[in-house]
Amino acid sequence: MGLNPFDQIRESQDDERPLPGVAYRDAEVFALEARTLLRDSWTSVACGQNVAEPGDLLPVRIADQSLLVVRGSERDGEIRVFYNLCRHRGAPLADTKCAATGGRITCPYHAWSYDLEGGLLAAPHFHRDGGDGQPTAEERADLGLLPVRSAVWRDIVFVNLTGDARPFEDFIRPLDDLLAICPASELRPLSSDEYEIQANWKLAAENFLDAYHLPVLHAQAGIGFGGILPMENIQLSPDIVGVILPGFYEGSQVQAESTLPRFSALSDDEAATVEVYAVFPNTLILVEPEDQQVIVLRPQSAAVTHETFANYLVSDASQTEALAKERDELYREAIEINDQDASLLAGQQLTRAMDVGGKTHLTQAWDQTNRRFQRLWAQRLLAGLEREPRNRTVSERRPDPSRTL
Repeated sequence: MGLNPFDQIRESQDDERPLPGVAYRDAEVFALEARTLLRDSWTSVACGQNVAEPGDLLPVRIADQSLLVVRGSERDGEIRVFYNLCRHRGAPLADTKCAATGGRITCPYHAWSYDLEGGLLAAPHFHRDGGDGQPTAEERADLGLLPVRSAVWRDIVFVNLTGDARPFEDFIRPLDDLLAICPASELRPLSSDEYEIQANWKLAAENFLDAYHLPVLHAQAGIGFGGILPMENIQLSPDIVGVILPGFYEGSQVQAESTLPRFSALSDDEAATVEVYAVFPNTLILVEPEDQQVIVLRPQSAAVTHETFANYLVSDASQTEALAKERDELYREAIEINDQDASLLAGQQLTRAMDVGGKTHLTQAWDQTNRRFQRLWAQRLLAGLEREPRNRTVSERRPDPSRTL
């Protein structure tokens, strides 16, 4: 009998090889991801621009968890995250993006309603006493929506489902400090699109960190290999890896023609640099002189990933009518590139997830950051396996069919 999926993963790391194919296809591996690293970590679920107006509601699913992202009232405008679960019979409160009517989140099953802070407002005929029979204040206090620990950074909504990750400010500080020269206060939303990627979420993350493919798959962007040769691999913390491309746009016709405003503190040298980061496990962020791009990966199964693809420009000056054509062109180019990646990933899901997919080769010259990402994933997954109550996979617990009574 061959090695189980987790032993294959462990052996690949012991031998410093790429992850085996089972890491991208196996249902038991995905189930362990869902139980451990996607809950233990600060995991992104949406962007603030997805709930731009007071009372906006956005249901999201990540692995086996259904959540509801809520923009608060005009009074506070705070983004909160709750489990997408009515406290009566557990019905989902919303299944598509919508707005709370009259500031109330109302369950479609029995019309229990909640305010935008999660408190129970009303439950029709709660006491069945002939009158309206509303719950008492004491009863309502115990029946509010279940909150999820959350934080918003650079318009990205993060959650920690276990509630015991270190403070978000400490977690993100290395990247926050590095990006201080490109402050979030200057960002303005441009677009947000939803994708269903027919591939494992790790393949999408690895593709984002792979600068080597840019002159090939995205040749229409006009960036040759000269733009990526100075690539620098970077690890800011155990959870944050990336690549910096200094001089990426030097000599680029696209950059020369752009009049979109840049981050105000950038020097001329910094105005040609592109920075790409993965915040483990599922948050991808690209910062260019005049824009920011965010990809939120929400794993649905071993071979399907829901993705929020969001773009931002810099300063109010980018919103003028005079720059409408440039805004449209930047958006068109971003969508074209993401569509190319999505198509490539759908094909790669089949090939990389084969058993022979583990016989691929990560090069020292180009793939150091992807190697770090894979090792981080394997370490976290295997650590989660060790914490499992019986530390055995489902297949190992199945009875032996050859055994007779």
